[in-house]
Amino acid sequence: MLCRPVQRIYYNSGNGYTVADYQTQEELPKQVVTKQKGYYGLFRAVGVELPNDEGLEVELTGEWKERKYGWQYEVSCFHVHIPTTEEGIKAYLSSTLIKGIGPVTAEHIVEKFGKKTLYVLENQPEELLKIRGITESKLEEILKGYQRSTGMRDLMVHLAPFGITPRKIALIQEHFGSAAVSIVRENPFRLCEVKGFGFLTVDPIAVKAKNFKADDPLRIKAAIEHVMAEAEGEGHLFLNKQEILNRAGQLLNHRKAPGTVSDRAIKDAGNEMIHKDRKLVCYDGAFYTTRAFKAELGAAAMLVKLSLQQNMSVNIDRILRSVQQREKLILNAKQQEAIQMVFRHPVSIITGGPGRGKTTIIRFIIAIQEELNKEAMILLCAPTGRARQRMYETTGYPALTIHKAVGLTGETGEEEWNHLATMPEDLIIVDETSMVDMFLADKLFSCVKTGARLVMVGDKDQIESVGPGNVFKEMIDSGVIPVTILDECFRQEGDSTIISNADKINRNQLNLTFDDTFRFYPAADAKDAAAKIREIYEKELKENKGGTDDVQVLSPLRKDTEAGSDALNAMLREIVNPKRRGYPEAANGKVTFRQNDKVMQTKNNDEVSNGDVGSVLNIYQEEGTTKMRVDFGNGRIMKYEGEDYWPLTHAYAMSVHKSQGSEYPVVILPMLPCFRRMLRRNIFYTAVTRAKKKVLIVGSKRAIAQAIRTDFTARRNTRFAQQIRRIMQEVQKQGEKTA
Repeated sequence: MLCRPVQRIYYNSGNGYTVADYQTQEELPKQVVTKQKGYYGLFRAVGVELPNDEGLEVELTGEWKERKYGWQYEVSCFHVHIPTTEEGIKAYLSSTLIKGIGPVTAEHIVEKFGKKTLYVLENQPEELLKIRGITESKLEEILKGYQRSTGMRDLMVHLAPFGITPRKIALIQEHFGSAAVSIVRENPFRLCEVKGFGFLTVDPIAVKAKNFKADDPLRIKAAIEHVMAEAEGEGHLFLNKQEILNRAGQLLNHRKAPGTVSDRAIKDAGNEMIHKDRKLVCYDGAFYTTRAFKAELGAAAMLVKLSLQQNMSVNIDRILRSVQQREKLILNAKQQEAIQMVFRHPVSIITGGPGRGKTTIIRFIIAIQEELNKEAMILLCAPTGRARQRMYETTGYPALTIHKAVGLTGETGEEEWNHLATMPEDLIIVDETSMVDMFLADKLFSCVKTGARLVMVGDKDQIESVGPGNVFKEMIDSGVIPVTILDECFRQEGDSTIISNADKINRNQLNLTFDDTFRFYPAADAKDAAAKIREIYEKELKENKGGTDDVQVLSPLRKDTEAGSDALNAMLREIVNPKRRGYPEAANGKVTFRQNDKVMQTKNNDEVSNGDVGSVLNIYQEEGTTKMRVDFGNGRIMKYEGEDYWPLTHAYAMSVHKSQGSEYPVVILPMLPCFRRMLRRNIFYTAVTRAKKKVLIVGSKRAIAQAIRTDFTARRNTRFAQQIRRIMQEVQKQGEKTA
């Protein structure tokens, strides 16, 4: 039905659900006309992200349904017609469909180019620079908005019949860029590459769009790729043959599948992925994605190469004594051993729990390196923005994220590799190494120059990396890299119950000590725990003078429970930053932001890193687009705008995984039986060791006991340690032959 928007009645920013009035010249059903109160051609439509800009011509496809409020047109898909009149072109340019052009700019453009405006945009966009107020950067923004609009329109026509919402179509467009339509038409299973599109979502679309048979090789390969990606998401670098057959078989033969796929067909497709497509590698009975295999093998080979560097041992006895005298601090035997190890070997590892003096050792290593060579370049780095910031605060020495240091930009798993040469630094110290996954380790080791010294510091008992592999533990277990384990506690404000309880947790001991610094509050269930967390949070905020950076709520789970970080965030935000009349809000996806909100970045970019926490400075309208500025400290102010996906979430509460690399004076932690699979020793230990002064646990002592008893740290499919040992042995044998 061809129509024009009249007004938007309702819009849900979370899911895009829209109620809007439209007017059409076409004949409407009798039952609809009788209820229009004399307005010819007026009707009400409901759907997802329906366009509501006046002056546009829209074609809606759907069916009439009688609802509580009368007859409504339920829209299954829509198409915006490209206007041909000057007024229509103005309306199109200034609509929400195209970012970067407001009503005034649209007026100037159409005044200059008239009906040729869209031709100019397509073929001679540089002509727009002749219009006052359009700079090169502004033109780039306009063209990006126009191209996105046309691409979105084409994708909408192709995918809307399959129930894909405009918001998801925007994600597809962002992922594939200008080639999105041709890519999706050629192989719909490539939609599995887009976040939020699993195989079971894409399968019926592909079957309808191209009539795929059940055992079509493209379909089977898509299922295998999904299985491998899912395994990497679980921390595995490889799967064995039977695991792939079982998982892929379940996917391919799901309830609504077009037929049955045999193990033989899966094996044939898998073999083709190995020998022809080169997407899989079979190594000694283990099946890797090519990327995962290259990362594991490459990291192992580079680590061995760095470890075998000659003439790297330096006698630092005199300098170490001098630095201790200058710092008026005598290190214990283990600390001195760790520092000596660093300067005797090109690669070394230092591990220990909280309060074991790791930060002190890093400061001493820097001081000794500067005494040895004042011209030497030193790099401190950590896996996340928060860990990097803490490294800088505790050492007083500049630090980078590993991503920044090696030239990785973009979201985890989808980074762009911009580094073309090795890093120039002579000494590289990596903190929180337990958070480094296999892919990041491979990039890091490959960038270390010959002659550089690499020191990896971390706590081997913390949670494994979010990405695949178990890099830090595997390096320690390999027996190839020199390791110093710090086991003496120095933190005085400790004699701390927090540290002694952390040690008990690691030793599988249930007799935790509860006192003023380590408290327990019983809760019957998640709802009760959330209510008690609210009370405790308000009380602690008052004691800490309202500082949300000083009181952090952590949860083992993010979703599906009232005691998860998502639900707790919504509750705590209303305490700290309630809605105020007259103050603007910005909705993006399912999240609504307010001025002064505490937020966390969830994606790496050039300025801020995944895990960085900031505060919303202001929210404002510019040329019809909602924009928001966030201050992440150190002069880093980021702008978020329009309909783009914002990689932000609230940070009053966060998952334990997101808290890695950070420390807070006070940690509030729910521990409940409903957390089940997340009740693990290393998760509990990691949460407890984030606190410097106080841990407040809300929940069940039974859940605490289950977490302490459950040790899953070694259940990842990885052969990194084995590869390090194998390569080292091969190199040594080769050396013996040539000696």
